[in-house]
Amino acid sequence: MLLSNFILAKINKSINSVRILSLSVLAAITSLLSFTNLKAEALTQNAPAIAQSSEDSFSSNGFIMPSKNIYCVIYGDRLRCEIVSQLNPMPPQPASCNLDWGSGLSLPKVGKPFVTCAGDTVFSPNYKTLAYGKTWNKGGFICKSRTNGLTCTNPRGNGFFLNREEWKTF
Repeated sequence: MLLSNFILAKINKSINSVRILSLSVLAAITSLLSFTNLKAEALTQNAPAIAQSSEDSFSSNGFIMPSKNIYCVIYGDRLRCEIVSQLNPMPPQPASCNLDWGSGLSLPKVGKPFVTCAGDTVFSPNYKTLAYGKTWNKGGFICKSRTNGLTCTNPRGNGFFLNREEWKTF
């Protein structure tokens, strides 16, 4: 019995390592793709080439925590926050979710937060850092960055607390 528990613990740790590695690879690809977002203009012969970098649409609506573990963005009519280290404890994955589970929380403008089921990420290398002790306020959402974690609320007062050791919704 002890050996099987040990083996299961090792398998779970390996799965979590693969998830974190997958997020890291996805973040690196997203970062590389942002560099390809250049606008080319038709040039007359012998004219100098000019490339303009365009900031992605998320970066002005999002932020990243100083730990680089949590990042958030307004995504449609909700705030979506992702945590690289995954939710802890991990909630059970519902049968209705065939995508990535446990990578973060979504907070609608009206209603309670929920665990995100998504096949994408909202990470952007262009997010500004929300320093510890600071508050971010945009689109009716308020997020407070603290050394012990992140607290975000919607206009109705629903929200969540998130850090690498725990999370809760209210």
